[in-house]
Amino acid sequence: MNEGDLLSQLAPVRIPAEFAAFGLRDALLLMALGILTGVLLSPLLRLLTRPRPSRLSLARTAISRFRQVPDEARVVALANLLRKLDPSAPLPDGIHDGLYDPRNTMDAELLEQAVLAAARKRARA
Repeated sequence: MNEGDLLSQLAPVRIPAEFAAFGLRDALLLMALGILTGVLLSPLLRLLTRPRPSRLSLARTAISRFRQVPDEARVVALANLLRKLDPSAPLPDGIHDGLYDPRNTMDAELLEQAVLAAARKRARA
């Protein structure tokens, strides 16, 4: 007995007529599944495709927030931001000594410019 003989002896597949026909219920079900999938995937897609702020804009925002704190805390916060952006970036002249000696005056503007330069450098890399 070969394969053709076996297939000829098999009974035909019987499925109900309502299963064999594509109707309005099936179309509505497919539409509902598509909408549900879209609703479930939209937060993920929104998360993956949202615009991300550049390091330079984040640095500018942080600098503007730091201008509202006292000078000593401002310089420390700017130095931390500089280290976060570029750990190998050197501190401007006079800032390193001013961080450890309260008698030294520090120019926070120099540190702000170093932070912005590090953010630009990081953005190009």
